[in-house]
Amino acid sequence: MKGAKRKLQDEARRVKNDLYRQHILEAAEQVFAERGFESAKLSEISATADLSMGTIYAIFPGKEDLFRAILDERGQELLQIARGVAAPELTPRQALEALIEAYIDYFVAHPGFLRMYLRLGTSWVLGPSLGTESQVRLWSEIHALQADVFRRGVEQGVFADEDPAFLAKIFSAIDQVLLAEWAAGGMKTDRAALADRFRRIIERAVLA
Repeated sequence: MKGAKRKLQDEARRVKNDLYRQHILEAAEQVFAERGFESAKLSEISATADLSMGTIYAIFPGKEDLFRAILDERGQELLQIARGVAAPELTPRQALEALIEAYIDYFVAHPGFLRMYLRLGTSWVLGPSLGTESQVRLWSEIHALQADVFRRGVEQGVFADEDPAFLAKIFSAIDQVLLAEWAAGGMKTDRAALADRFRRIIERAVLA
């Protein structure tokens, strides 16, 4: 009886901590997007989340841990997107179209993360060379999935006869420049127009 009660209490505590964790991450993403990592303070994140500093410290030891947790969580989400749309049953053109739509949808839905990520000033082409091991691994996996789409397209004569890894980097570079310009302009362009512009530019760059 006591064991069952303790199990229920532990589960309730876990659920509560998970909710707190997600709420803190969302507040931190907002603050990092507005202030940048260096200028952001845990006290600002605490105020935005409307939680005590003690609650935040109980889940995240410090600001850097919070920042890395956001990058890891969002990176995992982007990896799942890449895995889903790079499926071999899609033709290379279909997979490219799906990548464009999926990435635009994701960043339009997560504008705070986009602004936070752009503030890092790192190249999406070269990857997080100074990032953690998990961040470097996530970037490598996503890049490999994109390169595989281009590899299939090159083999079928659909895409330009270039190194698939290079074409994948062109894709990432265009993605970053397009979204950075969108963010700098106040994110006023609607999702459909943004995706259409991305599609037109990437097709001119990579189609055979």
